[in-house]
Amino acid sequence: MKKRLIALLLSVVLLLSGCGSFLNREYSSSEPHSATYFGGEDGSVLRVEAYQDLVNGLLTLITGRSADGTVWLYPSGDMPSAAEAMEKACAEVQQETPLGAYAVDYLTYTIDDSAHNYSVVNLTIGYRRSAEQVGAMVHVTSISALYDLLTAAVQAEAPELVIQAAYFDQKPDEIRATVEQVQRESLPEDTLWETVTPWQVNFYPDNGQASIVEILLQS
Repeated sequence: MKKRLIALLLSVVLLLSGCGSFLNREYSSSEPHSATYFGGEDGSVLRVEAYQDLVNGLLTLITGRSADGTVWLYPSGDMPSAAEAMEKACAEVQQETPLGAYAVDYLTYTIDDSAHNYSVVNLTIGYRRSAEQVGAMVHVTSISALYDLLTAAVQAEAPELVIQAAYFDQKPDEIRATVEQVQRESLPEDTLWETVTPWQVNFYPDNGQASIVEILLQS
C-alpha cells in the first residue's frame, strides 16, 4: 500500500511541476523504508521518516499551492530533532530550490511533541507569486530558447516572462546580454539607449544554481 501511495504522490508532483523540472537538485530518497506519503484519517497529513522526505514533502505542498499543511515527523538518523529538521528544510526549500525561491514568501510552523513516537508540525505557507504566475511559467530544456521566447513576449505585450530551464547553457551575463539585445531591437530607431530603463532580470535561486529566470518588461 505504501509503495502505491509513493508512486501516486511522485506522479502528481511530476505532473504539476511540468515534468518535475523544478527539481534542479536530486530531491528523492533511496532508503527502502523511508517514505513520504499522505496519511491520517482524512488523508491530509504528510508523513515523513527522513530529512529528504521532508524537503520533498514541502515541495509537494508548494507545488499544490497549499496554504497550510500537517506533517508527522518520525525520528530517524538524519533528523535528530523536529525543530532542527524543520528549520533546515524550510531554509533549503525557500533559499535553494527554484520553485521555493521564486514563489514562496514565508514558511511558518509550530511543533507539538506530545505524541509518543512522532512530532506533529502545523505548517503555514505564504506565497509571493500568484497561481496564475506560476502556471504561466514556460518550461524549456535549454535557456538558449530565451531569445525567441522573449521576442514573442514583447510582441504579445506581456508584462513579464518567466522561464524554467532544465539545463543552463549560458552564464548570467550572457542571459542579460540576450535580454538587452531583444529590448534594443524592440525600441523605435531614434530611441537613445541611455534614456531607457533596462528590463529587470532575476534568477531563482540566486546562488549560482538557478533554473528559473524572470524578466520584467518595463514600459
